[in-house]
Amino acid sequence: MKVHPSGFDLFRDGGKASGGDLYYFSNDPRARARFVSARQQAKKFIVKRRGYKPPDFVRMILDLRNLGWSHEKISYVLGCSANAVSSWAVGSRPFYDHGDAFIQLWQEMTWIERYPREGEFLTYKYDIGQLDLLDQLDGVIEQLDSEIGK
Repeated sequence: MKVHPSGFDLFRDGGKASGGDLYYFSNDPRARARFVSARQQAKKFIVKRRGYKPPDFVRMILDLRNLGWSHEKISYVLGCSANAVSSWAVGSRPFYDHGDAFIQLWQEMTWIERYPREGEFLTYKYDIGQLDLLDQLDGVIEQLDSEIGK
């Protein structure tokens, strides 16, 4: 009995199936079960992918630039080239390890847990660095005025 390397018997049923008879192999119950489970897994993945929004690296680089970080400084900390950081600033995406390290750096420098995602521009607002310093000083001045008035 000849058996194909994939495990299918090429000459069962009296030699009706040849090595290239895809229809014969696709009607095999084991093969159909594998295809059905693969289709279900692919469908779940595609549904999850629809709602996925990648991190907005352009916005995060701009935030770090507002805090005084240059592309060279970011690249030195992440261990990549300054050209890579410059290309991220115009829209390319970093490899996973550099992207993950960059997100951690951004979160540490801005003290914000939630990082921006593509397509969410202007849907929420956060303050970077000392941009809200004057608002905080107004609150301190009011508190001092109330304590002096007592």
